[in-house]
Amino acid sequence: MSQQQPLSFLNVSEPDEQSLDECASPWVVLIVDDEPEVHDVTKLVLTAYRFELKPLELLHAYSKKEAIDILSNRDDVALILLDVIMESEEAGLECAQYIREELGYHNVRIVLRTGQPGSVPEHEVMLRYDINDYKNKTDLTKSRLFTMLTSSLRSYRDLNRLELLTDELTKLNEGLEEKVKQRTHELESSNDALREAYNRIAEQQQALIQSEKLASVGQFAAGVAHEINNPLAYLKSNLEFVQSSLVKLYRAWQFLANNSQLSPECAKSLSELEKEYQLNWALSESDDVMAEMHSGLDRIQLIVKELSVFFESNQTQFQQVEFYSQIMDSVMINLELDGTNLSLIEFEKGERFELHCAPALLEHSIYCLIKNALESTGRMRKSIKINTKVEDQTLSIDIFDCGEGIADKLVHRVFDPFYTTKASEKHVGLGLTIASNIIKSHGGELLIKSTIGKGTRATINLPLI
Repeated sequence: MSQQQPLSFLNVSEPDEQSLDECASPWVVLIVDDEPEVHDVTKLVLTAYRFELKPLELLHAYSKKEAIDILSNRDDVALILLDVIMESEEAGLECAQYIREELGYHNVRIVLRTGQPGSVPEHEVMLRYDINDYKNKTDLTKSRLFTMLTSSLRSYRDLNRLELLTDELTKLNEGLEEKVKQRTHELESSNDALREAYNRIAEQQQALIQSEKLASVGQFAAGVAHEINNPLAYLKSNLEFVQSSLVKLYRAWQFLANNSQLSPECAKSLSELEKEYQLNWALSESDDVMAEMHSGLDRIQLIVKELSVFFESNQTQFQQVEFYSQIMDSVMINLELDGTNLSLIEFEKGERFELHCAPALLEHSIYCLIKNALESTGRMRKSIKINTKVEDQTLSIDIFDCGEGIADKLVHRVFDPFYTTKASEKHVGLGLTIASNIIKSHGGELLIKSTIGKGTRATINLPLI
């Protein structure tokens, strides 16, 4: 087991990259208090404090006047720890107001510290004065002081960066309006040429045949699948390794924790480690976390599998085929291979006819609709009906099921990607989406009509040519 570094508030760093200038200059903190002991204690506590690897430069003022004199000559103070009651009961508040209104320092963070919390109402002070925090000296422990320092310095840093970005944007915007006008005039003068080019592009797009469209989809899907499957493979492998390692780690920890032969000092150290890092809880909960991660990876794998129909070899090539023998027979074979009881499907072949299509894609879309209809019947084990007819050079395929049906307000969503009414993790909600897009690419349409308690009818209309 590797040793972990102890937690510390003394060295607080941010992940952002820092410039050499930032690393060289310390954070300037002004301590304003009329009690020398407060200065000494604060200086002692903050000696080793670091934020973003930079130390603090502490400035000291013992009155409102000294604080204003220092601030009048320095504009790099990041934080002011300001006592409320000094030479007068409102000296600190007057100092804060002067800093904001007269000196115009809005980025510097001001934290009021008071030893008499009841003397000035905290809420009233926060409303009336532009201060950033209000602390009681007795409550400001070392840990809370470090937390307050980190929060204040981070806020000061972010405000300075925002101010710098604002200045840069202001410079970039100078003269932009004139440039926009000039560019707009140039664009307006070329509108006619652009319209002509657009019309030519539109004509060329309309001239593209459907096989070329599907080939592009297949190429894209293949690239996406390749890029996803490679990291998915080693993610699943590494996850199994991490899971087995956590099991071993948990067993080792339990062995150590329950070892009666350990010395009292070791047993006490183990108990303290368990309480501090909640090791028993973290290790025991890892199984649920790993299960969720496995489920997520399996879902990604299933989505890629759903899209695989687009990038299998020669699946996008359009050709003239006989519908029953080359499309429906293949659909039935695939259903049977998947364990479907074909006796639940009522289908009779009609007269032979041919249509121009991409066989693999059309077969997949019909398969998805039949499979969806069978799943809709659920445990009722009712049969589904498939009817086909050809009329006016259009093929119509009706697939009926007697399932539970779909509510009217949800029917329009069945074609939305990743929408599904099935609770099973084996369904990702892409079947009807892909089927609809395939049919549209063939110049056809897919219609869904459903009634709660009666069932659903899916209709495919396809031109034969």
